[in-house]
Amino acid sequence: MSISLLSLTLAAITNGLNPCGIGMMITFLGYLLVFGQNKKDKYYLWKLGAVYIGAVFATYLFIGLLFYSLAFYLQRLWLASVFKYVIGGVIFLAGLIQIKDGIWPDSPIHLRMPDFGGKKINQLMARMSLPMAALVGVAVTAFSTPCMLPLYVGTATVIARSGLPMALVLAYFLYYNLIFILPLMVVLAVMGAGKEVVAMKEMEHKYGRWMRLLMGLVLVVVGYLIIF
Repeated sequence: MSISLLSLTLAAITNGLNPCGIGMMITFLGYLLVFGQNKKDKYYLWKLGAVYIGAVFATYLFIGLLFYSLAFYLQRLWLASVFKYVIGGVIFLAGLIQIKDGIWPDSPIHLRMPDFGGKKINQLMARMSLPMAALVGVAVTAFSTPCMLPLYVGTATVIARSGLPMALVLAYFLYYNLIFILPLMVVLAVMGAGKEVVAMKEMEHKYGRWMRLLMGLVLVVVGYLIIF
């Protein structure tokens, strides 16, 4: 199988625009603006934001390579014929749930960060420092897996089926994750330049449903491609 760089880019940017990741970035920076500003260091927000994004990048890269390895070996065992239907079916179902959230957001069953994850992240942010910003980035990536992971798993599975050499696989994952964090970098630049938290939250709420709908459509397509 060949991997289209355009398809990889579209998958990465769609995944990066997920409401979970952007919402938590806005919350993190909003907390710093309200409670964590260091008046002696005017670059405090930028430093912690950069550390947070770096932690998200590293954690997400590790998770992607982990799923790639799992998919690579399972697809070469006797489970291969079953594996693609299981993974493809789960991703297809996740896409339908995201589409449902885009159209009927108040209906039950969601792919969102669990409540206990949000509470744990709030506890970490209350002790903010550069190392803690990295830990928050790791925690956000881990707890946001219900809404961020399905498309990534699908992408990792498609790459695992491609038969590409490992050096190119690593390059693809690095590229994917660089594109993935671009929306977070934009949020940091906008809020670092003085955009108010309330305005950013309003934008998140306004466009969140469209983001979920777009991600759902992409997931349905990826699930279909994996199965057929």
